Amino acid sequence: MDQNVKQAVGASLAEVFETMFFTLLEPVDGIPSREEWASEKDFVEADISYTGSNSGELQFFFPQPLARSIAANFLGEQVDELSDGQIVDTVRESVNMAVGSMLGRIDPNGECSLSIPQARVVADFSPESIVAELGLYVFRTASGYLWLVYKTKSE
Repeated sequence: MDQNVKQAVGASLAEVFETMFFTLLEPVDGIPSREEWASEKDFVEADISYTGSNSGELQFFFPQPLARSIAANFLGEQVDELSDGQIVDTVRESVNMAVGSMLGRIDPNGECSLSIPQARVVADFSPESIVAELGLYVFRTASGYLWLVYKTKSE
């Protein structure tokens, strides 16, 4: 993947998550050991794509503690008072903001358009299923690992 795109992904996510969700993201080089993420069982998956002079698809996997944390921080609610709908909506909004910010960096002329993000709670996901993906990004947070698979293609 282009080094400028890789930097834009990391910088955009870090900026949006710190500013809007009070969550620090630390990029991880390589894949964390299985022991580090084996306890992460339930996830919220979010998908978003963009089209234009370039196209791409991004698939995010938030462990439930991370999804709950960003929702509580964003909505100003207690973690245990959040509904699944609030959590899924906040995850959807987080990827919309992060990818929108990323597009601002890699597409300064605004030629690409962003799709409407989709999100859902998934119980059958394991990070092991994506560790071989070429466009895999992993970020460490205080509430678990954020997993991102990013695929691009030129039109």
